[in-house]
Amino acid sequence: MKLLLFYFISVLCLIIFTVCKPAVTKAETGERQRADSLMQLLNSPELKAVNQKILDDPSNAALYNERANLYLRLKQFEEAIYDAKRAIRMDSSNATNYLTEADVFFAANETRNAKETLEKVVKKFPGNTEGLLKLGELFYFVKQYENAFDCINRALKIDQNLAKAYYLKGSIYKETGDTAKAISSLETAIDQDNKNYGAFLDMGIIYGARKNTIALEYYDNAIRIKPTPEALYAKAKLLQDLNKMDNAVALYEQIIKNDSTHGFSLYNLGAIYLQKKELDKALTYFTKAINTNPKYAEAYFARGVCYEELKDKNNAYADYTMCLQLKPNYEPAVDALNALGKIK
Repeated sequence: MKLLLFYFISVLCLIIFTVCKPAVTKAETGERQRADSLMQLLNSPELKAVNQKILDDPSNAALYNERANLYLRLKQFEEAIYDAKRAIRMDSSNATNYLTEADVFFAANETRNAKETLEKVVKKFPGNTEGLLKLGELFYFVKQYENAFDCINRALKIDQNLAKAYYLKGSIYKETGDTAKAISSLETAIDQDNKNYGAFLDMGIIYGARKNTIALEYYDNAIRIKPTPEALYAKAKLLQDLNKMDNAVALYEQIIKNDSTHGFSLYNLGAIYLQKKELDKALTYFTKAINTNPKYAEAYFARGVCYEELKDKNNAYADYTMCLQLKPNYEPAVDALNALGKIK
């Protein structure tokens, strides 16, 4: 009798467990299929790994936040927003989930939605400096500098050692033309964080505009942290302006080796070889710059100068004319055509 009773209870428990176990909805099945399909399309091992973790632990909000950030890096904004919102629904007490949503909106150029999300963060988590700085950065992006400064200063009242806060201040001062305050803020940002790529680059740009060789040190530090084409080009252009042509050529060639379509580097190489009277090389680089950007008016003009130096007036005329079609009233081209006697 006892054995029969035990068997009956066991069966009953199994039935209850089966009935009460949450069923996988069509929406969840569709979501999994979509995630798997996107994983295969993007061929991302990271996405595969996080999808598996979500299958193993579907109630973990942090995993959806993790996948939202991964989708963001992969520029899959719709999927990133979906996961960010799900993470917030599952855990609305974690500011990180809101910040991820704001990052996705900002990257997708939905600045109004990003602003609304960040304002929620600032209200719900008043001590969160990251939310304040992201909101300040958004105001800087839309050129509302007074609002940007307000957010930045509120963050600094909470923590006065925020490198990003001083970097944002420096960026605003630089953009508004107050270079003295920009330098002061950027130096503070570097003191707080000696791996602040943006601060080093901006300091290089400020001193580079003055043809001050100290800019080269700042560019070198920026390149050490992150050897981007932007930093390499800025240094190469300063070397060119300082008449250190061989060094400039080496850097431009390094940029082009990694990105053969970097039009400004191609153009500047053409300009250097034109200055050296190595006209065949100059023609080659100006032509490459034009092939990269068929609307590059200055490159047509410069190539026209090369043709004129080579006594090829027909091609010179064609390039000067094309330059004016792209950039009407471009005075160097007008003067060059006048000199050729083609404007009557």
